[in-house]
Amino acid sequence: MAHFPLVNPQASPADRNSPRGPSAPPSPFTLQAWPWLPAAIVGTLLIAWAYAPNFRHLIFIWNTEPNYSHGFLVVPIAVMILWRRLSDWNYDWTSFRAPVWSWALLGACLLGRAVAYEWSMQWVETVSILPVAACLVFALGGWPLLARAWPAIAFLVFMFPLPTSMNSLVSLPLQRIATTGSCFVMQLSGLWVVAEGNVITLGTPHGPKQLEVAMACNGLSMLMTLAATVTATVILIDMPVWKRIVILLSAFPIALISNVSRIVATGWCYYYIEGARAKELAHDWSGYLMMPLALVLVGLEIWILSWLFEADEGYARKPMGLVGPRS
Repeated sequence: MAHFPLVNPQASPADRNSPRGPSAPPSPFTLQAWPWLPAAIVGTLLIAWAYAPNFRHLIFIWNTEPNYSHGFLVVPIAVMILWRRLSDWNYDWTSFRAPVWSWALLGACLLGRAVAYEWSMQWVETVSILPVAACLVFALGGWPLLARAWPAIAFLVFMFPLPTSMNSLVSLPLQRIATTGSCFVMQLSGLWVVAEGNVITLGTPHGPKQLEVAMACNGLSMLMTLAATVTATVILIDMPVWKRIVILLSAFPIALISNVSRIVATGWCYYYIEGARAKELAHDWSGYLMMPLALVLVGLEIWILSWLFEADEGYARKPMGLVGPRS
């Protein structure tokens, strides 16, 4: 009985005529499959080494400044956003070859960072991480990869503190708004209060008591944390563009409502509670409940918008971005 060799009909003529038979598919764990990997590793390590002092300074600020304690969560959330974007749109990692000028652009950003260092512009030097990261992504994957990664890169802005001048410019108005708003609500709820600057005097059964709206209670911490949370929400959750804009704009009033609610709750605790330790616990716990209250308000807003405009949900199947629909 004759034996005939098995021939794959889909194999190429060269493979069928080869004495070794059809060639095996290329391994996915080779430099041919991942040509950008060495450059990505080397570039990332060099940038991390160059910005190591800036990262140490940021970690110090996150540890010591309550307004920016959320900075520890920014990078993990940015990685989640990047992973989600790459999952939503497939990307061919092997097809791009970076032009020379893309690396020159990266070098120009690093040169700008060096100039900021020489001129002692620490905030500019630290924030230059963003354009450097964008240039590195563009050099590795071109516009297609940058179009997928830009929301994650832009989200990193929340890990930086505001400049000192802007911090004072924002903190003082927030402090006045918190004092005025909490006085109005406490008077509306039946408390006798008088505001003198940022100090609120309350009439209680045990005599007048003073509640100071300190700089640390101005709501900037709440605003920064909530802005980061809302931004991540509108990026990760599918919704129409107009709804994303509405939710982003609502971060400021929701932060104010949460901060005013904290001061009002503290005022009522001062009205009923005696003792310094009890007042301290009331102040701390009202602060702990600010973020849950803000998240409940954001969730309620999303639910109301979805309930009122169900017809627009069909337009929310494509996540936010500058690239085409999901493949």
